[in-house]
Amino acid sequence: MNLNLPVEANDFVKSLVAQGKYATEEAAVVEGIRLLMGREELRKKISVGVEQLDLGESFDEATVFEEVEAEIIRVESLNQES
Repeated sequence: MNLNLPVEANDFVKSLVAQGKYATEEAAVVEGIRLLMGREELRKKISVGVEQLDLGESFDEATVFEEVEAEIIRVESLNQES
């Protein structure tokens, strides 16, 4: 797939590579796509949560914080792998 990025986005990606944050422009773009995928997954989970609340289903705060912390750890481990 070939992409034509807007100048501002293209310059940003090139600067990330020039700063040594990514080895290649492709690696920087792939990381951006992974972040978008994570955001979309989170949106879906939030939507499910809102539906559950609308149905009167809820959890105590300790359970919620445990699950959120586990998700943060999972996401951070994925980011470290790339």
